[in-house]
Amino acid sequence: MSRRTAAVIVTYEPEAETLARLIQSLSAQVRTVFIVDNASSNFAHWQDILAPVDCRVIRMADNEGIAAALNRGLIAAEAEPGLEFCAIFDQDSAPSERMIEALEQHHDQLSRRGPVAQIGPYFFEHNRGIFLPFIEFRFGIPRRKRDPGNGTWTTADYLISSGSLLSLAALKKIGNMDESLFIDYVDIEWGLRAQAAGFQSYGAFDVRMEHRIGEEALDVAGFRLAVHKPLRRYYYYRNAVLLCRRPYISLAWKVSEMTRLGIKFVIFSTMSKRRREDFVMMTRGIRDGLRGKTGKYQH
Repeated sequence: MSRRTAAVIVTYEPEAETLARLIQSLSAQVRTVFIVDNASSNFAHWQDILAPVDCRVIRMADNEGIAAALNRGLIAAEAEPGLEFCAIFDQDSAPSERMIEALEQHHDQLSRRGPVAQIGPYFFEHNRGIFLPFIEFRFGIPRRKRDPGNGTWTTADYLISSGSLLSLAALKKIGNMDESLFIDYVDIEWGLRAQAAGFQSYGAFDVRMEHRIGEEALDVAGFRLAVHKPLRRYYYYRNAVLLCRRPYISLAWKVSEMTRLGIKFVIFSTMSKRRREDFVMMTRGIRDGLRGKTGKYQH
């Protein structure tokens, strides 16, 4: 068990057995587990699983979004004396054994190269049945980095938040998660902001974690796209537009993201099972992003 790291799990209407497995795995790897619950209506059904392990629960009065919940957990971790890192998790992630220790070791080595913001595992995404690449822009072009077969680590511009090990010292200089985004692009924004401040993110090919993104996958011309609820489409498009208005975000990222989301707009407006709802929510997201609207969606 690491005495250097705390874990923060953000929950919202979690499935009890999946959450229990995550808590048990992390309680054997970190000093403290914080659960930040975003006002789940089913809290009474799963709170009993917390009894056998040492974890602390922070309950939000309302669903304030992933960024606000993460910040509550990060602030609690920063208040713990002697902690150096905080690992953050979604409620349905499945970390491998000794994952935290391996990420810490990578951080110790990589910190000799320069300031480290975070380091995260190589994701296997179940709905699409693939390992998700790490993303890094070079000469204005996004490189999708996959395990070459004997890889250990690689640089990245940002990471998927779940499973990432954040340096608390770096967090003090970079700042907390952007609560105005509510959900989606929170991890991308923080990674790009860290990069602009001179901190590097890393991905570890030799550290694995399993995860699910979205509800299912949509097959399009040999590609498998994650399918989310229409409300999530709203946040994707609104927050992408909001980030395009920010000066510390590179022009290359803005052009690449707008192109990618433009293609997805056509696909989900014409091929998804909820194409009408997707079209409406994506359109509203673009409109509200152009208006500079932030926070929780209000219809």
